[in-house]
Amino acid sequence: MPRPPVVLTIPRFLPEKIMPDFQPFKIFTPNGILGYGYNEHEFWSVIDDAQPPAAIIVDAGSTDPGPYLLGSGKTLCSRESYLRDLTPILEACATRNIKFLVSSAGGAGTNDQVDFTTDIIAEIATAHQWHFRIAAIKFEEHRDTILQSLRAGHIQSCSSAPPLREVDVKNACGVVAQMGPEPFMKALADPSVDIIVAARSYDPAPFIAFCMHRGVQEATAWHVGKIIECGALCAVPKGRSIVATMYEDCFDLTPTESSQRCTPVSVAAHTLYEKSRPDQLPGPGGVLHLDACTYEALPDGRTVRVRGSRFSTSEHYEIKLEGVEHIGYRTVYVGGIRDPILIGNIDAFLVSVKAFTTEAFPHMKEPGGPQITFHLYGKNAVMGAWETESHEVHEIGVLAEVTAATQHTADAVASYSRTMLLHGSYEGQLATGGNIAFPLTPLETSIGPVFKFTLYHLMKVSDPLTFFPANILEVGAAAVADTPPPVRRPVMPLKQLKVVKDVVAAPLLPGPISIQDLAKVVRSKNAGPFEITLDILFASRQAFERAKQADVLTTSTIRKLYKLQSADDIVVLMFFEPALAWKCTFKRPWPQGSIGERDTFGAQLHAPLLSIMVQDSDTVGPLPSPPLSESP
Repeated sequence: MPRPPVVLTIPRFLPEKIMPDFQPFKIFTPNGILGYGYNEHEFWSVIDDAQPPAAIIVDAGSTDPGPYLLGSGKTLCSRESYLRDLTPILEACATRNIKFLVSSAGGAGTNDQVDFTTDIIAEIATAHQWHFRIAAIKFEEHRDTILQSLRAGHIQSCSSAPPLREVDVKNACGVVAQMGPEPFMKALADPSVDIIVAARSYDPAPFIAFCMHRGVQEATAWHVGKIIECGALCAVPKGRSIVATMYEDCFDLTPTESSQRCTPVSVAAHTLYEKSRPDQLPGPGGVLHLDACTYEALPDGRTVRVRGSRFSTSEHYEIKLEGVEHIGYRTVYVGGIRDPILIGNIDAFLVSVKAFTTEAFPHMKEPGGPQITFHLYGKNAVMGAWETESHEVHEIGVLAEVTAATQHTADAVASYSRTMLLHGSYEGQLATGGNIAFPLTPLETSIGPVFKFTLYHLMKVSDPLTFFPANILEVGAAAVADTPPPVRRPVMPLKQLKVVKDVVAAPLLPGPISIQDLAKVVRSKNAGPFEITLDILFASRQAFERAKQADVLTTSTIRKLYKLQSADDIVVLMFFEPALAWKCTFKRPWPQGSIGERDTFGAQLHAPLLSIMVQDSDTVGPLPSPPLSESP
C-alpha cells in the first residue's frame, strides 16, 4: 500500500554522541567522485599518519553528466575504475579500523547501482580475506505516494525546474530521491557497521552524518560537507585529496598534495561552485548560512580554519526527487569541412540538407518526429545562439545529432542526411567529389536511448527515514574470527612539505581592462539541470573593487551576452566579498543533457565574460535590448 503523504513538523534524527567528551578527529576524502582516481602515495601517507582519519568519505554521483545515467542505469565510471579506487580504501578499513562511507553509489544512485558497488566490495573483500559489515541504504520508491503528494500540493519545483505534472511522474523511467544525513546517522548508530553504501544522497549528507555522530555542531558539519564533498577543489591549485580536522565548532582543511594549499579566499570561494548563490545553501531540513563565516590561514601556510557558519531548520523536511523520461534514440556522425567556399555558405547548405532529408522522411514535420541538429565546431558548436564572436575560420568540424522514436528510424535519417551532406550542392561549388571529410567508419554510430529530466522537485515528508531503508550485509571472510590477521602495510615516508608563498598581484594600471586580466578564475557550471551559474574570482581586492564600482557586471550585461528574455530569467546576481568574487545564476533555456545539448556540464559558457571591459569610471553606457533566446 502506498504511504499517505502526511506532512508534519518533524523531530530531527539526532543520535547521542558516541563519546561523552568531544575529541577532535579527521575525515579523509581521497577524491571528489569515487572512480576518478587518486594518488596512492598520498593516500597511504594520510592513512599511516600518527593521527589517522576516523573515516574515509567519498561521494560517487551527480546530475552533472545529464539524465542518461539515471535513465539507462549505466555507471558514471568503469568497473575497473571502481576496483582501482576501492581496493586501497578497503585495505585501510580492514587494517586500520577506519569507517568508509560512499553516497550516490554508481553515479545516479539507483538501487541497482548500490548493489553493483556492494558486489565490487564483496569481490575485493573475498579476494583479500577481509570481512566487512555493510549498511546498504536504498530508496524505496512509491510512485503512488509521489502522485498523492503532488495532488496534495506537497511538491514544489527545485531551482528553476518547471512545475511538476502527473504525466511527468507516470512517464518517468527512473526516479530517485536525495536522502539527507539521517539515514546515514541511523546506520552509524550500529557500531558494528564498517561501511555504508547509499543510494542517491544530498552530496554533503554522509559528511554531515559522520560529523554529527561524533559530536560536531550541526552548522559546522554541514559546512565541511559542502566543501570536501568535492575533494580538494578548494585548494590552490585545485587538487583531488583533502583532510578535514574536525572540532566541535570549526574545522581545518589541508590538501594532501604538498604543492597545494588552502587559502582563506580559495575556501570561501568554493561555496560559489555549482551553487545558485554562495551565502545561503538550502538542503534537506534547513538552510546553511555563511554570511558570518571567518576563514583563517594557519601558520603552516597550507591549512585554513573555518568557523562561524549557522544552520536554520526549516518548517518542513523536504527531499529532492530526480526523475527522467525516455524520449527517443540517437545516432551521430562526425566529419570536417575545409573547403572555404562551402564554409562561407554553410548555414544555407545545412538548411538544404535538412529540407532534402525531410522530403524523404515527411514525419520529421510532425510533433515529436525525428530531429537533426548540426553542431559546427569552429563556428558556434558550444555557444550556439549565444555565440558573440564571428571570426572567419578555415576549418569546421561537423557533429550531426539525429534523434527519433526508434533506433532504426534514427539510423535511417542519419544515413540519408549524411549522404545529402556529402553529395549535396551549394552555391559556387567547385568540389564535386565530396563536401565533408569523414574520419571514422562506420560512418554513423548508434548512440542509444535519449532521456530528459522531468523531475527535479522537492517533496515534503513526515519522516526523513521513511523512504530509505537499510539492509546489513556481511561480505568477505565468513566471520571475523576466520579472517587472517591483516599484514600491515609498510609506513611510507611523507613528502617534504613545500611552503607555498603568496603571489602578490601587480597593481592595476589606469584605463580599461578586461575581466580576463582582472580575474584569476572565470568559470561556468550547472547549478542543477535547469540553471547555469557563472563565477568570477578576482585576483586582488583592488581588482574586485574596480569591477564592483564600474557597474558593468549587471543584469543588462548578462541579458545581452546570453540573450535572456527578461530579467526574471536571472536567479541571482551578486558580489561576494569573502571570496572577492561575483556570481550570476540564470535559467537554462533548455533542460540539461537532452536533445540538442551543446554543453552538458555547462563548463564552457563563461567565455563571453572574458572580454567584458571594465572602466575606471563609475558608469557604463546603456546596452541595447537583447533579442529573444533561441533553442540550442
